[in-house]
Amino acid sequence: MLSSWLHSLKGRLTLVTTLMLLVFLVLISGVLEHAYRSSLDEAKARELQLHVYTLLAVAEPDDGGLRFPPVLPEERFNQPDSGLIGAVIDEQGRVIWRSASALTLPQLPSRSLPQGREVYTRLELQGVEDVQYSSFLQGVAWGLDNEQRFTFVVLEDAAPLAAQVEQFRSTIWRWLGLGALLLVLLQWLVLRWGLAPLRSVAAALHRMQQGGSDTLQGDFPRELKPLTDNLNLLIENERRQREKTRHTLADLAHSLKTPLAVMKGLNFSRDPRAAYTGLIEQVQRMDSIISYQLQRAVTSSPKSILRGVPVAPLVGKILDALEKVYREKPAEVQLQCSEDTLFYGDEGDLMELLGNLLDNGYKYGAGKLDVDIRNDDDGRRLQLRVADNGPGIDEEQWQQVTRRGVRADQQQPGQGIGLAVVMDIVESYQGEISAKSLREGGTEIEVIL
Repeated sequence: MLSSWLHSLKGRLTLVTTLMLLVFLVLISGVLEHAYRSSLDEAKARELQLHVYTLLAVAEPDDGGLRFPPVLPEERFNQPDSGLIGAVIDEQGRVIWRSASALTLPQLPSRSLPQGREVYTRLELQGVEDVQYSSFLQGVAWGLDNEQRFTFVVLEDAAPLAAQVEQFRSTIWRWLGLGALLLVLLQWLVLRWGLAPLRSVAAALHRMQQGGSDTLQGDFPRELKPLTDNLNLLIENERRQREKTRHTLADLAHSLKTPLAVMKGLNFSRDPRAAYTGLIEQVQRMDSIISYQLQRAVTSSPKSILRGVPVAPLVGKILDALEKVYREKPAEVQLQCSEDTLFYGDEGDLMELLGNLLDNGYKYGAGKLDVDIRNDDDGRRLQLRVADNGPGIDEEQWQQVTRRGVRADQQQPGQGIGLAVVMDIVESYQGEISAKSLREGGTEIEVIL
């Protein structure tokens, strides 16, 4: 039971606050009881002092001592075992007078006080068990020259005073106990209300696990916003990484399609040497493609590369491979790309981008392909334009085919991810891409990196 409470925030807070409440109640009850007892003692001391004044008023000197009338004004002094006792002690500590109420007591206090001294205390008399008395002693001087000194003593049974304290204690504990129950209930409600945002976070996580939402959704308090925002960021990053991994696998399969098609078309029986050379070339290309895709899978953005990559040799390799793939559908390619055209980025990104654009030109074109690649005026950006003479594409179709798995022509083989890969690469370089239908027929795609 205790261990389960300690493993719960609500249980911990309830346990700690309840213990603190109990300690507070014990302390406050002790303070209140002490204050009440002190006030009772102070009132009792004033009351007993009044009795001392009553005895002083009726006392008369008598041959070195004091004489009191047989009947005192306070009736309790005249009644045996009444609980109120009066006595007078001389300088030597001898009891020279005691009231009729003290006749049965074996011994009275024999403490002598100097003139003007007052003492209030609790005491027990010898020979009387289990009985406490409230006592008030006052030293006085008698005579014209104050030559006689006496100590007036008044005792009163402290049982009624103790009963009052006990009644106060039971009353205060009864009310404090009721207050404690109300405070515990209020504390439980406050904790339930205060911890409600944590339950909301747990409920949001449960809904997300059940597939109800992709993020933690809810009106969370300011203190929990950093937690929920970071959790949502972590969830989003994990989702993006998962999507990136899935896309990378699809991109890898799509990129290996062209080298595999070239390898399938190799004829070892007719020209073994040329076929072997082509096989080695395509194997090397497949190796570079795999390395490139693995690198893309673990990096989130392209690295800044200061050394430019020559574009013309890459375009030549890609066109040679596509001529072998589309041997039965040759195309007239008009290429404009100077030898000094450079791409300031990753070589694999450029090969992937050009390979997909030119492959689409061969696949959907009608035998003619215009390719124009050049640097802009400052030489840092690369402008690519690929135009075919196929059926063309409008804006709505363009928005569709740039999504993964969508192809403009369902009759053509493929996975529908080529242009999606192109879009990913362009976005990673913060570039621009656009497509338009040509007046004479076909589609022109322009890319700026």
